[in-house]
Amino acid sequence: MRWPPRVGVVVLDHGRPLDAARAAASAGEPGLDVHLVIVENPTATETPVEGEASADGVEHVRPGENLGFGGGMNLGIERLCRRDCDCVLLLNNDAVLEPGCLRLLSETLSDRLLAATGPVILRAADGRVESRGVRVDLRRGRVRLLGSGEVPRARTAITHCDALSGAVLMLSRAAFERVGPLDAAYFFGFEDVDWCLRARAAGLAVAVVEGAAATHTGSRTLGPGSPVRLYYAARNHVRCVEVHLPLPRAATWLRRGTILALNLGFAVRQHEVPRLTAARAVCAGIRDALRGTSGAMVVP
Repeated sequence: MRWPPRVGVVVLDHGRPLDAARAAASAGEPGLDVHLVIVENPTATETPVEGEASADGVEHVRPGENLGFGGGMNLGIERLCRRDCDCVLLLNNDAVLEPGCLRLLSETLSDRLLAATGPVILRAADGRVESRGVRVDLRRGRVRLLGSGEVPRARTAITHCDALSGAVLMLSRAAFERVGPLDAAYFFGFEDVDWCLRARAAGLAVAVVEGAAATHTGSRTLGPGSPVRLYYAARNHVRCVEVHLPLPRAATWLRRGTILALNLGFAVRQHEVPRLTAARAVCAGIRDALRGTSGAMVVP
């Protein structure tokens, strides 16, 4: 990859333009050739208007429908690849990069064996670690954030892991062309894990750059009180592990039971959604996973 690289940044927005502008502003990095695209997925209360515009050096793209996380990010990535960007950062509208983060991620991604890099992601609420990568146990169906709840420490290591959080995730253009786009059928959640697992299956690696950091608020798009996020988490959890590691029938049902228990356990422990509503959302997600349902949740 040439240096300095041409760096693309995609911010996905869904009804929170001020948050998206703040996220985009954090991606400015002296000495880097940075190109910004904000993809504005319409909300349910908006009349979808397809089009594009530019303001203050930022390209705004408005698809004619809500494409979800994967579809919206793919649209932005494809735009930036046409601009000859060497790497593209996927940035949630509720995430903010710390100074130097973009440079460190792109420098590390110059290693051709790496498909993607990510920073240490910190929780906006208390400054503790949200994620230092993701561990995926496909056989048992367990997917967990590494380092969650830890006090951040000064580190300079580059740590390989199973997957990275899509809140802040940098892909190399070469890897994107080799692995393919994000799977838009997930619609919301697990697209990041799925893509990283596909990259690793293709012989590439993903890594956390521990000297880079970003702050993430979380749950701003759907809202912390929305049971929909619990539905997608359960449905896509099942879909992801079954796509990447099919098991014999008995083992498949055992793993599904584990995933149900993990998601119900989270539904009971969280406090934003009433517990009965949360449990119903999880069960609906598992039911739809078994039916092979994908895409946007269909509201009865």
